[in-house]
This record gives sequence, C-alpha cells and structure tokens, in this order.
Amino acid sequence: MQLSFLPHSDERLLEKFAKAQRQKAIAYLKNQFSLPTDDCEDVFQEAFITLYNNIQEGKLKELTSSISTYFMAICKNKTLELLRSRGKYVISSFDVNVGGQITFLDEQVDKILMLEEDDEVLQERKEALVRDIVRDLPSPCDELLWGYYRDGFSMKDLAEKFNYSSENTAKVTKHRCCEKFRNRFNECIKSLF
Repeated sequence: MQLSFLPHSDERLLEKFAKAQRQKAIAYLKNQFSLPTDDCEDVFQEAFITLYNNIQEGKLKELTSSISTYFMAICKNKTLELLRSRGKYVISSFDVNVGGQITFLDEQVDKILMLEEDDEVLQERKEALVRDIVRDLPSPCDELLWGYYRDGFSMKDLAEKFNYSSENTAKVTKHRCCEKFRNRFNECIKSLF
C-alpha cells in the first residue's frame, strides 16, 4: 500500500490501511509491552494521527521500509513515550538513537538502561551485565553491537567491514542481534532486583 505518495490523503485508502493494521498493532503492543487494551487503542490512534500528519507533510516520500513497518515503529515509539511518562519503562534494547559521538560507559549504558538509580554498586552491576551479555552473544552479534553502540560505526561502515551485501542486510542482522540481547537482558535483569 503506497500511502506515502498520496497528494492529499485518500480517505478510503487510509481507512483500509487502519483496519488492516489495527489488530496487528494492538496484539503487538499487548504482547511486547503488556499494555491494557484501552492503552493499546490510545497508542494506535496517536500513531495513526502521526502517520497521517507525516503523510500530509511529505515526510514519507523517501521511505525505505514498508508503510506497515514504519507504522509499527510509530506505535512502538508512542508506547515508549507513554511508559516513560508513567515512569514504568526500562529500555532493554540497544535500539536507541544516540547520535553524535558515543562513549560506551558514560552515555550508552545510561541510555540503554534508562534507570535512575543512586546505588553506585547497582549501576556498576548493570553496566557489567550489558558488557557481559554483548560479549557472550554469538558472532556476528557481538561485533555488530560493539561496533555500532560502543565504537560509533555507521551501519554503512559495518556492512563494509563485515562484508554484508548491503547496508539493509546489516540493519536486519543488527535488529536480530538486538532481539537476542533484549531476551538475554530481560532474563538477567530480574536477578538485579
């Protein structure tokens, strides 16, 4: 469905897209974030409004993913905003946008974990946990995550360095690695509390 090329939204096409995405988005939000149905509905509505506004502003003209993938990313971001506003979310993924120069220990761990703890010992344990999990991931995950988050390499540089056929292939692999990290982190983080 090519919504990004609509001159001014075709309401029937938008409505069809919304109906097709609604159940998928709500199921994803319930399973991934354990949100109540009402919150899932609210997030879906906010995400759809954001999508609509982005279409109207011409922001999707050079979209590199499917419109469905783009929409699900908006849903995820809206959910994270909601959970952060309630003080209930711990980021357990490397999939954060830090921009600029990356220094692993000082900035990255805080952004990955988003925990505001005064306990210095607990903070050291969390940092060590992140390092240990990444170190223990199988190749190419350990190299990709270190290269991207600690060393600050771009996906293009990593694709070339590790001989991926394209930058998109490296991104897909990084995403899978982030999922592996997230699963291991979620298992381990329980032992910290």
